[in-house]
Amino acid sequence: MVNVVNGYGGVVGTRLAEHPDVNMIALTGSVGSGRAVARAAADSLKRVHLELGGKAPVVIFRDADLAAAASSLRVAGFWNSGQECGAACRVLVDEPVAGRFIERLVREVGELLVGEPLAGEDVEVGPMVSKAHFDRVSGYLERAKEEGVQVATGGVALDGPGYFIAPTVLTDVPEGAEVAREEIFGPVITVETFADEEEAVRRANDVPLGLSASVWTENARRGHDIAARLDFGTVWVNSHLVLAGEVPWGGFKGSGYGRDLSIYALDDYSHTKHVMHNHGR
Repeated sequence: MVNVVNGYGGVVGTRLAEHPDVNMIALTGSVGSGRAVARAAADSLKRVHLELGGKAPVVIFRDADLAAAASSLRVAGFWNSGQECGAACRVLVDEPVAGRFIERLVREVGELLVGEPLAGEDVEVGPMVSKAHFDRVSGYLERAKEEGVQVATGGVALDGPGYFIAPTVLTDVPEGAEVAREEIFGPVITVETFADEEEAVRRANDVPLGLSASVWTENARRGHDIAARLDFGTVWVNSHLVLAGEVPWGGFKGSGYGRDLSIYALDDYSHTKHVMHNHGR
């Protein structure tokens, strides 16, 4: 049986999280919501399963298949209008190939069809989930422009009814920029450049979230090495946002500690109990 309890403003969620008769709370949501649930659950010491936000870096080396990377990001960056915690939203690309990659990415993004989700199967990008979220994403874009970040494509709201934002690629993004560190959760990909492997790994890891990442290279040794050094719960090599039920999904750092999918998810949803019988008389 599934019982859906709707609520608004955190009242229902707070009561469920703090109630002593609830044995576990599992949350898929924002980092702020995760902190609130963990605080509310602390008094009863109930188990808390948190699968929270992400800011997935996409590390593209000079030997990567640039066409395949750009084509993959067309889906991985804009599926569900970018409202996906594992979205490929932060590109770090090797300096010598940055110009060629950005050109390919902008071409792919410019071909995306935006519209009402029920308007046809060829629609690829829909609206933001609410007016409040539309305003939030728009705020990130406006502040980025004010800080000198360049808009390669998109960057604006679309005319007409609904909360639509044009699929966006931002370039000339400086290290530590707000749009490069915080989860926008919208149809926005940022592009930064790096000079060598050490810088790529350092900058990819320099975010408070650690849900997912991807590495793009034709060098198998490099693919193994960089994937091991990235501090993210899921790292794909030469793909992004490919999920399978037999492997775990969950993050490190601010992305929480819950694991969905695979046998690992059973640990959070189960109690381990030891029963020992003495058969002596």
